[in-house]
Amino acid sequence: MDTLEQRKTVIELYAAGRLPEAYQAASALVAAAPGDLQILDLLHKIRMEFNSSKQLEFLTDLSKQVRWINNSVSQGLVHSILQDPKFDDPLRLERFGACAASQNEEDGMLAEIFRRIGTTSRTFFEFGVGNGLQNITLAALLQGWSGAWIEINLPKAQFIRERFADAIRAGKLVLGTTAVNAENINQISKELKVPDEIDLMSIDIDGNDYHVFKAMDRVRARVLVMEYNPLYPPPMRVVMAYDRNYAYNDNTYVGASLQSVTELAEAKGYRLVACSISGVNAVFVRSDLAAGKFAEPATPAHLFHTARFQLSYSGGFGAGHKSNINKFEEPKW
Repeated sequence: MDTLEQRKTVIELYAAGRLPEAYQAASALVAAAPGDLQILDLLHKIRMEFNSSKQLEFLTDLSKQVRWINNSVSQGLVHSILQDPKFDDPLRLERFGACAASQNEEDGMLAEIFRRIGTTSRTFFEFGVGNGLQNITLAALLQGWSGAWIEINLPKAQFIRERFADAIRAGKLVLGTTAVNAENINQISKELKVPDEIDLMSIDIDGNDYHVFKAMDRVRARVLVMEYNPLYPPPMRVVMAYDRNYAYNDNTYVGASLQSVTELAEAKGYRLVACSISGVNAVFVRSDLAAGKFAEPATPAHLFHTARFQLSYSGGFGAGHKSNINKFEEPKW
């Protein structure tokens, strides 16, 4: 093969992204035509890209290994925490924790709660759902429930419209994009046609959660999941000052302590039944449904979990793969 043909082969291989073959072909051409500066320059470029691709491949593989190690360590920590004898109480919910579509272990705890109290309309209402792939009510939607989501981040809302288009068309899911505050929550729930009585509600807006829940007087859920700030343990009463335009910015003084959230929930007819061991969410059941079915005493001091945020982000609850969903299909029974 003459040098012109070799040059053509090198360029074609390089253009096709076949860097190892292009590098070999360019090296052979340099040996055949050592004074060709253009080929020397191309060989240098190929060598740089080839080395970069090998480094990227190595770093990608290393990242995967680190992630799996983190998963294992975090799952070991979860197992270690649950060895505490206080969790032997069969009415406690921590050992039922499991993650199917939730960020933490709420899916398993909610499944056990509804096993104990039953379901009625199988409807949900959640605000602050992200892109829809990891939240409190996705598992319910995948099991044939219906309800409403609110997400104000427009790119994430568009993602939901695209990925959950089948559920939206079928009337199983309604999506709202209006920013929720204490003044408009009741009107928004009405516009989204959320029933007055539902099975499950989740409040996760990273800030005014307490104030929005306090203002709600239209929708009443049988089970409520609500974030609390684990940096302020019981009996501390801490509530962030209301700001209808607040946007989360990594503040520590945000939301409300478990003591404050629980006292508000009790005033609205709910009983605390569990907290996620990651120290993120508190779970409440309507008081008239909870008697004799959950752990006593139903107090923040007894059920509180401190902040273990690392469990949420490192696969502590078995989330080893990136969440995704393609065509949505309602289960057929």
